[in-house]
Amino acid sequence: MSDDELNKILERKYKELTKPREVRHLTKADFDDFIKDHEVAVVDFWAPWCAPCFMLEPIMKQAAAELLDVGFGKVNSEEEPEIASRYYVMSLPTIIIFKNGEPADTIIGVVPKKALINRIMSVMGNH
Repeated sequence: MSDDELNKILERKYKELTKPREVRHLTKADFDDFIKDHEVAVVDFWAPWCAPCFMLEPIMKQAAAELLDVGFGKVNSEEEPEIASRYYVMSLPTIIIFKNGEPADTIIGVVPKKALINRIMSVMGNH
């Protein structure tokens, strides 16, 4: 393999690894697969009318950019009431941290990024 080929591969990998990760919008069609496909998955239950939910959005994005081994998703509770009711989501925003497809921790309301990351790390067994 030439140096040029190697440099192109390295550049492509660098771009893949450094691109900002998005918080994935989940529906009933992909929710179950999402929480099962990630050892740890963080799901934000929100609604368009919920002001605190919009305060939480950048915090979730920042956490997703830092914790690359964790899946981050969000469920619009108005559009997907079945998912919200399955996990007894009564207040918004509610964050459920899943481990191996099962709820492991729940956070209600807006929390600072450090608090969110600490709770995720605790579920991961890193605290």
